[in-house]
Amino acid sequence: MNFKLGKQWISDRKHVTELIQRLFGDTDHSHKYLVQYDKGEVLLKEGEQLKDIYILLDGVVELYKRKPDTNTNYPIIRLQAGSFIGIIAFTTGEPSLTTSIVMEPATVLKIPDTEVRELLERNERFQIYMDELILANLLERFRNTIILQMKLDSVNSKLREERNESQRAYRELKEAQDRLIYQEKMATLGQLVAGFAHEVNNPTASLLRSTETLEERITELLLHMESGKGDQQLLRDLYESGTKAAYPDTNKIRERMKDLKKSFPEATAAQLRLMSQLPEDKVQVFKDKKIRDRESIDFYLHYFEMGKMFHNIDSAGTRIAGLVKGLKSYSRSDTDTSWEEIDIREGIHDTLQLTSNRIKYYDIDLDLPELPRIRVNPAALNQVWTNLILNAADAMGKKGSLKIWCNFDEEHIWVSIQDSGPGIDEEIIGNIFESNFSTKKSEVKFGLGLGLSISKDIVEQHGGTISVNNSAKGGAIFTVRLPIKSEDI
Repeated sequence: MNFKLGKQWISDRKHVTELIQRLFGDTDHSHKYLVQYDKGEVLLKEGEQLKDIYILLDGVVELYKRKPDTNTNYPIIRLQAGSFIGIIAFTTGEPSLTTSIVMEPATVLKIPDTEVRELLERNERFQIYMDELILANLLERFRNTIILQMKLDSVNSKLREERNESQRAYRELKEAQDRLIYQEKMATLGQLVAGFAHEVNNPTASLLRSTETLEERITELLLHMESGKGDQQLLRDLYESGTKAAYPDTNKIRERMKDLKKSFPEATAAQLRLMSQLPEDKVQVFKDKKIRDRESIDFYLHYFEMGKMFHNIDSAGTRIAGLVKGLKSYSRSDTDTSWEEIDIREGIHDTLQLTSNRIKYYDIDLDLPELPRIRVNPAALNQVWTNLILNAADAMGKKGSLKIWCNFDEEHIWVSIQDSGPGIDEEIIGNIFESNFSTKKSEVKFGLGLGLSISKDIVEQHGGTISVNNSAKGGAIFTVRLPIKSEDI
C-alpha cells in the first residue's frame, strides 16, 4: 500500500490538514463544514451514536473515559491537528467509547456522517485521503498505546518496589512496637516483682512458723496417744475447729480474753489468746468438764493450735501458688503470639493476685458472671488488665475502691474497671491513649509512660475497642470491648 499521506501526517500534520482543507475548498464545502470551538466545549459524548465526523485542523482535544462505579471522567489521550475524532465509532458503527472535550480553541471539519459516505462514493481522492487519515490515526493511537504500556510497566515496577519497601518498613515498625511493648512490660514487671517479694514473704514466714510449731505439737501428740490421755471426741472437735478458724480480730480477742480470765484465772496470756479464738460452744465444754488448770488447758489447746497450723499452711500455700501463677501468666514471652480460647476472667483474677500488694487496702467489688470463651493472646490481654488496675491505684492513692464487672451480648464481651479516684479532666480525656501522655502529676513510678497507648494497640489488635469516661459518682471507668469471634493477629 502506498502510504504517502500517512507518512506525511506522522512527520508533518499541518501539511496534511492543509491538504484536507484544500480538498474541501475545491469542492466548495469548506464554509459549510468548518466550525470553531471554544475551550471546554464537548464534541462527542461517551455512549452517543456518531452523527458527524470530526477532523481536527488546529487546537487540542482530549478524550476522556468514564470510570466504572465512580461517574468521573479519566483523561485517555490528547489529540492535535490532523486527528480523526470518533474514529472507532465511524469504522465500527458502535456508540462512542469516549467523551471529546476541547482543551484549547479548535478549528474542526464537522461533516455529517451521511455526507461523508456520499463524498467517499463520489470523490476518489477524498476516499484515498480518508483511508490514509484513518490508518495514520490508528497507527498513532497504537504507538501511544505502546508508550503508555511501557510507562505503565515502569510505574508497576516502581509500585512493586514501593510495596516491598512498605512491607519491610511495616515489619520493622511491628518489631519495634513489639520491643517497646516488651520493654514496657519488663519495666512494669520489675515493680510488680518487688510487691510480689513482699507479698510472698508473709505466707512463707507463716509456713515456716506453722511447720516449726507442728513439729513440737506432733511430738507431744505421739506421747499423749501412747498414754491414752484426754477426751478423744473433744480433741477431734478442737482440731477441726482449728482447721476452720478465721483470721482473728484483735479488738474482739482482747475483749474475750478479759471475759475468759474470769472463768480461767490460772490460764496464761498465750492460752487465753488461743481460747479467745475458739467457738463459744467449745469454751463451754472447757467449763463443763472443768478443764481449768494450765497443763490440761495446754494439752487440749495444742489440738486446736495444730488445726490452725494446718489451716495456715493450706492458706499460705494457696496464696503463694496464686501469686506464682499470676506472675508466670504476666511474664509470658511476648514473642509467643499464639492465641488460645480462654475465659478472660482467669486473667483478671491472675492480675488481681499479682497486683495485690498495690490494691490490698482497697475495697474490691467484683461482678464477673460467666462469659463465652474467646480466642485471644492471653499474655497481651493480661498486660492490659495490669495497666488499667495499676493506673487506677495511682489515681486513688492509699485508699479507695475498685470495681470490676463484665458482661456480653451476641457479638462482644466487655470488661469495665472503675476507680474512686478524682476522674480525668474533660479537656484531656480524649488524649490519654496517646503515646507519652500522662495524667500523673507526680513522677511516674514505673513503666515508660506508654501503658494506655500500648493497651489501646493490644485491644485493637484483637479487633476490639477501649474507651474511658468519668463516672457521675466520681472516678474513671475504662471499658474494654472484645469480639466473641475474632481472627488471629
